[in-house]
Amino acid sequence: MSEKEIRRFLMQGTFTGKLATIKKDGSSHIVPIWFVLESSDKNGSGDREEDDIIFTTSGSSVKAKNIERDNRVSICVDDQTPPFSFVIVYGTAKIYHYRQNELFRFATKIARRYMGKDDAENYGRRNSTEGEVLVRIKAKRIIAEKDIAGWD
Repeated sequence: MSEKEIRRFLMQGTFTGKLATIKKDGSSHIVPIWFVLESSDKNGSGDREEDDIIFTTSGSSVKAKNIERDNRVSICVDDQTPPFSFVIVYGTAKIYHYRQNELFRFATKIARRYMGKDDAENYGRRNSTEGEVLVRIKAKRIIAEKDIAGWD
């Protein structure tokens, strides 16, 4: 897939991400997450540099604790309908402790994707309370395949 196709695929519909973090004993911890892409300005130029994967979670969750200890993560997003496609992102994650109003903005944006406009604000409020954090994943390597069962 091209960069444009990868971005389109990651934002298509309501595909969940399967996030893998590293536990204290070195084994993997894998959980489904809701996410969106957010443009970042890597070099401070004001130009959109890359898209980060963002999601919210409890700061006391296993995934958050794992990320604080070892920020290496991977996330797999797949289309489980024929002809099947997937994107795997290997990268690093960083936890941000935003004020409630800023966290609400991100949580609502994520909810709009998965729950629709009508329920987005309720979900945003629920997931921007004390103890919730924003996680931002920066891609280091991406593997992407489309139409893997196609006949062409």
